[in-house]
Amino acid sequence: MTASRCAARRSTCKNNLKQIGLALHNYHDTHRVFPFAYQGLSSGAPNLGATNGLGIAWGTYILPFMDQAPLYNLISTRMFGATGNGAGIHWLDDTVATVGTTTLAKTVIPAYNCPSDPMSGINTDRASYGKSNYLAVVGTDWDGSGPITGGATTNFLGVFYGNSSTRIRDLTDGVSNTLLVGERTTNGAANGGIWIGARGTRSDNGLRASAAGTFLINNAVATDGAASSTHVGGCHFLLGDGRVQFLSENMNSETYELLALINDGKVIGEF
Repeated sequence: MTASRCAARRSTCKNNLKQIGLALHNYHDTHRVFPFAYQGLSSGAPNLGATNGLGIAWGTYILPFMDQAPLYNLISTRMFGATGNGAGIHWLDDTVATVGTTTLAKTVIPAYNCPSDPMSGINTDRASYGKSNYLAVVGTDWDGSGPITGGATTNFLGVFYGNSSTRIRDLTDGVSNTLLVGERTTNGAANGGIWIGARGTRSDNGLRASAAGTFLINNAVATDGAASSTHVGGCHFLLGDGRVQFLSENMNSETYELLALINDGKVIGEF
């Protein structure tokens, strides 16, 4: 691939994240809170079944702000209305032909797809639903509340997790020092993500960051939960101030971990 084509694809990927950032902030302006990573049980687990939450994720909730209001309205009618055919059940259980949520979930949304990713807009690694290469940053633990590597305190939060209700004012480390969304490729062992919701695994919609070595950028040990891309040397990330920055896979691991948290209180240097 020529250098100019690579540069163009990286630019498109960056613009996708900027669009997602604008949508997240417009959602926050409207609802006074960021969407949760996915709607699950009170414990945050994305379990399946009629009593375990809808499983609908942040990528669905921001659709009206991504020029996808008609698609959102169709899903809303199915999943959120008191008389909707799918209301009150997990989205995977709404299987009515042509109009069910499982059919709508196969819609390809270009802004959720990195042009450098080798897979088309349907994620065949995740049951052939509409692919997203952009995953919400949950912090250091899937349930949102986790530790700093080497520390005893375990209640440091990421922006997004199951049933989260994070507001901008909660980002006490500063919006310019907090990661909202990052990339995950489908290349190799990595499985990307899907935009509709969780099927029973948190990595469908989120990614973890840890200095412990398992969830570092482009880390082959934990590809299902880590950030990754086919861009040479690292990944694009959306920060809380709407800025998109390319983070090196060789960046300081502790800095990367702190960027994934909203309330660790640590001073972060240049990154």
